[in-house]
Amino acid sequence: MRLSQIITFSTTYLQVRYLRYLSVKKPSAFARWQKRRLEKHVKRIVKHSSYYRNVLSEKTFNDYPIINKQVMMEHFDDLNTAGISLNRARVLALMSEQERDFSPKIGTVSVGLSSGTTGNQGVFLVSDHEVAQWAAAVTAKLIDFKQFRKEPITIAFFMRANNNLYESMNKGKININFFDLLKPVKENLERLMILQPNIIVAQPSMLRIIADYFDGKTLPFELKEVYSIAEVLDPVDEMYISERLGLPIKQVYQATEGFLAASCSHGYLHLNEDVVYIEKEYLDAEKRRFVPIITDLYRISQPLIRYRLNDVLIESQEPCPCGSCYTRIDAIEGREDDCFVLKNQANEMITIFPDFIRYAIINADAAITEYKVSQNSATDIIVYLNITDDDFITAQQTIHQNFADLFASYGITEYLLQFENAIPESKNKKLRRIERML
Repeated sequence: MRLSQIITFSTTYLQVRYLRYLSVKKPSAFARWQKRRLEKHVKRIVKHSSYYRNVLSEKTFNDYPIINKQVMMEHFDDLNTAGISLNRARVLALMSEQERDFSPKIGTVSVGLSSGTTGNQGVFLVSDHEVAQWAAAVTAKLIDFKQFRKEPITIAFFMRANNNLYESMNKGKININFFDLLKPVKENLERLMILQPNIIVAQPSMLRIIADYFDGKTLPFELKEVYSIAEVLDPVDEMYISERLGLPIKQVYQATEGFLAASCSHGYLHLNEDVVYIEKEYLDAEKRRFVPIITDLYRISQPLIRYRLNDVLIESQEPCPCGSCYTRIDAIEGREDDCFVLKNQANEMITIFPDFIRYAIINADAAITEYKVSQNSATDIIVYLNITDDDFITAQQTIHQNFADLFASYGITEYLLQFENAIPESKNKKLRRIERML
C-alpha cells in the first residue's frame, strides 16, 4: 500500500470502530452521522457523475430514481466518475478471467465481473482509495485480533475470481490466500492442508466439501473462524458444516454492489449501515421480508445511489445481544425471482417465499442434509435429494404432504411434484437450493 492508502485504511478502520461504538451506546448520534454522510456523499456524486449531474442535480434524495444492474450497465460510461468506458472495462475484466491474473488495472482503478447469477454479468469498478476503505471496514468488522494474540492471521479465501480488492487485506500479520474455485477440488484441499489457515472464507458448497474432507479427523491446525460467502447459507448446510468443523459458521454478505452485512460477535448477521444506507422495500404485510435498496456511502468511482438489489432479506424482530442498532437480519432468503409463483383456485398468482419451500423439505426427514428444489413451469416442481434409496421413499411421502399442506393454505391445487435422488451441478458453480427457472 502507498502512504495515502495506509492513511485511508487507518482513518476508515478507526471510524468503523467508532461508529460501532455509537451504534451500541448512542444510536441517535449514529443516525445523525449517517444522515450527514448521505447528504454530503450524494452532493459529491452529483458533482462528479455526468449521469446524476445532468438528470438529477435539482432533486431531493427521495426523488432519485431507483436503479438496478441493467440501468447501471446502460449508463455505465456516464454514471462512473473514473472516465472509463464499459467496453474498455469489460475487455480488461474478461482478459483477467481468462488468464486468471486479476492484478491489471486501468490507472488506479480495479475492474471485475459479477458472477452473473442474476442474468448478464455486470462490470464493477473500485479505485485504490476505495479498496483501502473496503479493506479497513472488513478488517474492523471481521477480525478479532484478541483471538490471535501474537500469531499471524492466515486466511484461506475461496472465490471464482480474485481481485485487487481482496489482495488489499494482505498487510502486517494478515495473510490472505486466494483459492481458485476453477482449479480441481483435490488440488485446493491439498493446498489447504499445507497452508493450515486459522480462518476459512468460502461458499457453503465449498465449505461442505471441506467439512467432508475433515469429517471424523482431528484438524492438524487450529481453525478459529469460518465465514460463509457468495451463496445463501441454508440451515441444512449451516448445521452440517458447523458439526463437522467444530465451530459456528459466520456470514459475510458481500456482493459486487458492496460490503452489505456481516455477523457480529454473537453470530448474528447485521446490515453494515455505516457503509451503506439502506431503504427497505417490504414484500409482506408483517414488514419482515424486504428487498434492500442501497446507497453506498463510500464508493465514488462507480457510485451506487438507490440501487435495488434482487435479494430477499428477513428482518429480525428481536434486538441483538451485541447491542448494535444496525438492522439485524434473520436470514438472506434468496433471490426475489426465486420465489415460487403458482395460481390458486381463484386464478390469482400467488407468491411463495423460499423460506416456506425450504422448511417443507428440511422438516420432512432428518436424513435430508442436501437438497435442491426447482420450479420449471407454471405447475411443475422438481425436488432433488441426495439420500439412501430407503430414506428417499420415506422422504417423498412426507415432502408430498408438507407441500400439500403449504399449497392448500394458499388455495393452490394445480401442481405436479416430481422427485430425483441426485442433485444436478450448477452451471456457474454457485449453489442455489431453491430456484425458479421461469
